[in-house]
Amino acid sequence: MATISVNKLRSLVDERISIKVSGLPTNSPVTLHLQIKETYGSFSAFGHYMTDEAGRLDLDSSCSVGGTYTGLDSMGLFWSLKQDPSQRTGLRLLRREAEIPLKYQLMALNGHVMWDELAGEQKPDSGHALCSIGLERTYLSDSVERLPIKFGRLRGALFKPRSQRSCPPVIDLFGTGGGLMEHRSALLAKEGFSVLALAYFNYEDLPKELHEIDMDYFEEAVDFMLASPYSRLGPEGGLGLIGVSAGADIVANAAILFGKKVRAVAWLNGNRCRSWFPVRYRARWLPNHFPMNVALVKPSDRSDGLDSREACCSGCTEAQELPVEKSTCRFLFLSSLDDYSMPVDTGARLAARIRRSNGQRRVDHVTYPGAGHLLEPPISPCTPLCYHGLYGLNMDYGGNSKQHHEAQVDSWCRIIQLFREELDPVLARL
Repeated sequence: MATISVNKLRSLVDERISIKVSGLPTNSPVTLHLQIKETYGSFSAFGHYMTDEAGRLDLDSSCSVGGTYTGLDSMGLFWSLKQDPSQRTGLRLLRREAEIPLKYQLMALNGHVMWDELAGEQKPDSGHALCSIGLERTYLSDSVERLPIKFGRLRGALFKPRSQRSCPPVIDLFGTGGGLMEHRSALLAKEGFSVLALAYFNYEDLPKELHEIDMDYFEEAVDFMLASPYSRLGPEGGLGLIGVSAGADIVANAAILFGKKVRAVAWLNGNRCRSWFPVRYRARWLPNHFPMNVALVKPSDRSDGLDSREACCSGCTEAQELPVEKSTCRFLFLSSLDDYSMPVDTGARLAARIRRSNGQRRVDHVTYPGAGHLLEPPISPCTPLCYHGLYGLNMDYGGNSKQHHEAQVDSWCRIIQLFREELDPVLARL
């Protein structure tokens, strides 16, 4: 009887696991099909393999010769997940609440079964099925605790290692999707940080819609973390910030405005102007925000999404770009070159401003060919087409599954190393 064995039935989202199948027909074609069903839609991946002379598969050594990924990668079924075709487009596989695990079903099927039969209206013939097993993947390690935050105006959740009273502090921001996004914060916390996942609209009693960027709110969050008993400051003081998309714009503004309170910034695929939205700080409106020029948004030439590269910061001159050179922190700029939602040269332009201002100051800029807009923690699937709640349309976020996966592995290591080096000399030596 065919049997699937997994070394961990419950594992972390960024953790590699070992998958083996035994009792299969010898030297024969077999398909492994991974599926996850969420309330908003389902996602699938599959690989085609050949069993050995003993009727076994080991994804640590068995190559996929077809399917949603090819080659040797034991986690290929996870990072190559795609939304099933029989549903609306633009879905993103994500669990906002870090405490709720993702639940998958892995099935072994006889023969090389194709995508239309696996994920379409026509389901695999019952004669194909050989065995199956349920798996869980979670963002929240048993070693990490979650603390809800409701302090003054601030709303969010703080994640920290259970074994440590205090850790180097980081604030984690996402973009115009709104609400509270906890997944990245939970995974960062297991690396030895105290991480605040901060909501800033469309969550609890915060404003339902985003009309302006109130930098006083974010400074309150910075001050809260710097004074928190869960934060351990390094000899230079200050904390780390990480932001993607519109969240990257906010953390760049914070680095400029808050001085030495900010020690390190991980910037992922943001804008070069101050923001799409009006930005307010200490009772004054800051110059050089550029609303999205909807007249320049156009249908993508490669998908059913929209291409907004020319519409972002349209008309912004070099003099009107974010003056990141006025910050005192270390920046890590991460740019995905297959992103159709943002100009891909933005990270290079901002890094160049810092280098021109101070050639001795350390600034890092890394580009990722074939990677899309949403750089997530490792082994997360690529979302090339994503529904944008603010605009009510699908955006072309781009990304080739394999190159995007490789970019996420590399960028995650760089982000962790940045915060270790700048926030805690002890962690930097790990």
